[in-house]
Amino acid sequence: MTGLISFGHFMSHFYFMVLPPLYLTLQTEFDVSYTVLALPMALYALAAGVTQTPVGFMVDKLGARKLLILGSGIQGLSIAAIGFTETFWQLTLLYMVTGVANTVFHPADYAILSGSISKKRLGRAFSIHLFSGNLAWAIVPVVMVGLWDWRTTFMVVGMVGFVFSLIVWAMSGSLREEVADRAEAARESNHDSHSVRQGLGLFLSFPIMMCMLFYVMLTVGFTGIRSFSVVALNQLYGMSEILANTVLTGFLAGSAAGVLIGGLVADRYGPRIATAIGTLVSAGILLIWVGSYELPYTIILTALTLSGILQGLLLPSRDLLIRAVTPQGSMGKVLGFLTTGMMLAAAAVQPVFGWIMDTQDPRWVFWLSAIFVAGALFCFAGASGATGEKQPA
Repeated sequence: MTGLISFGHFMSHFYFMVLPPLYLTLQTEFDVSYTVLALPMALYALAAGVTQTPVGFMVDKLGARKLLILGSGIQGLSIAAIGFTETFWQLTLLYMVTGVANTVFHPADYAILSGSISKKRLGRAFSIHLFSGNLAWAIVPVVMVGLWDWRTTFMVVGMVGFVFSLIVWAMSGSLREEVADRAEAARESNHDSHSVRQGLGLFLSFPIMMCMLFYVMLTVGFTGIRSFSVVALNQLYGMSEILANTVLTGFLAGSAAGVLIGGLVADRYGPRIATAIGTLVSAGILLIWVGSYELPYTIILTALTLSGILQGLLLPSRDLLIRAVTPQGSMGKVLGFLTTGMMLAAAAVQPVFGWIMDTQDPRWVFWLSAIFVAGALFCFAGASGATGEKQPA
């Protein structure tokens, strides 16, 4: 069960990262600036952000399985169609469609995992799920740059996603959802647990708002690295596309490894503030170091890999924290809401980093990322304090 759901998560993350490793190639192909080149990612995130919360409500009300099948199928076909595009704006439109289809994954996946996995094993299940997404990011540069021409690659990886949707459809009868396990709680409630008013009240509660801000801060912090570290390293230190993508792969692979370690940490200690302090502050310092000094290639690779490990290590604790502050049966809508914040933040910041690359010092890609990564600590602490659980020293 965890493996099937995690593979869908793998594909959703893979599709989210298909463009940045190709920025140097696509800039030549379409003859556009980095600011314009950032627009498909920004509009993908905007389209996903606008539709994410309604999709979260739909997951809780209509069921995760149906929407997971529909979203994964549309996403795979739209990615495959990018391989046939003749203009930059055709690519942009299809990538926006991909963004809308992507909205099903987080709320649907977490609703299914929460309904299928015991609480004792939920931290490890979340870590495997997270690992799959980060593993996808880690191999994107290799697949998109190293195997075929970019058009053929889009066609192949898109069809993989479409085939996945058919597999989920064939196995849908064996998937359980949290929504199906809370009928008794719904009958005991005096109000419809799916009502918009109740949902908005939940979203505006202090712990959920702190989780939202944490998502936003961390998204801004790592969007710059994921999307523009390749071109920034090229401009700052003259790295080739292959070497810079190797550094990006190190960061993303480190994040994937950190998630696996973080699952064990989360199951043993829970969502501790001490974990957030150790990971976020250290990751921010490493980013500042890479952006401030002309270091040997191996040092840059090592530093960004360590930064990725630290970022990934915190993510299972983040998910347990969200689970702790979310009422039972509301994971779909809450994850939809949080992912909305993440996507809107990504939409807003993509052109900013593109503008930095076009007009400013590329070091700001690393410096700005570090500021937001470290700042996310305060949001984690606020949400953790709101759970009412005593934090270990």
